[in-house]
Amino acid sequence: MEMLGKTARFAALGVAILFIVLSLGGIFGSWLVSRKASDVALKMFGVIEVGVGVVDAGVGRVENLIATSRTEVRQAAETIASVGGQTVANSPVLTALSERLETNLAPRIVQMQQALSPVREALGKVGNAVDIVSSLPGMAERAPRLAALDEALDRIEGMSADATQLRSTLKALATAQSSDVAPETVATLNKLAQRIDTRLGEVQANIQSVRAEVKTFQERLDGRKTRLLFAFNLAALFSTLMFAWVVYSQWVVVQHHRKKRLLGCSSGSP
Repeated sequence: MEMLGKTARFAALGVAILFIVLSLGGIFGSWLVSRKASDVALKMFGVIEVGVGVVDAGVGRVENLIATSRTEVRQAAETIASVGGQTVANSPVLTALSERLETNLAPRIVQMQQALSPVREALGKVGNAVDIVSSLPGMAERAPRLAALDEALDRIEGMSADATQLRSTLKALATAQSSDVAPETVATLNKLAQRIDTRLGEVQANIQSVRAEVKTFQERLDGRKTRLLFAFNLAALFSTLMFAWVVYSQWVVVQHHRKKRLLGCSSGSP
């Protein structure tokens, strides 16, 4: 009977020690998992933040190009209006205007397209990263939409065709030998200049809409990132407290059996 009691006591001690070791491992593991999960989350958020930075930089560059281009187009419209039908007398002015539009406006339109292409690619990557983040509980989020950006690119494409027609018409007028210019030609020039200016304004409105949406998205994302990292740390802390309680309770069991063992040894001594 005494042997059975000792066996039971040793078994209880072994189980208690096993639970202590496992709980200590659980404490370490919970913080390790929390750290790894935080690193993965930060990488996902980092991809999104890099994409947002690319969008902001690209949109800012396009806004500057639009502001300069609108000034150029309005000055061209004023020049066309002042020249009127006097093409021969103002041939050098028309030639200089055509060359200026070819040198300044055309490259800026190309630069707008080039600046917005990486913006669209960055928004696509942001959308993919948001899909991954949204799979986490309580992290459902919507990435900035591409519709406004696609509209801007379509308008730039149409604007490029208008700018080409405007330059070619001006060049033809500058080299014309006749001083008689049909009113329809002047009206076409004015219409083209007005249409380019309108499209520039529409592109500006589109990209400003994209920038505002991205800014709002970034603010929401920062809040979600803070809450997610706090949730990881809170879960690790809760697990630590739970495992610490298990360690404490099993240590009490070890101490209890140790005292019983000591009492048994002392009672059995002569």
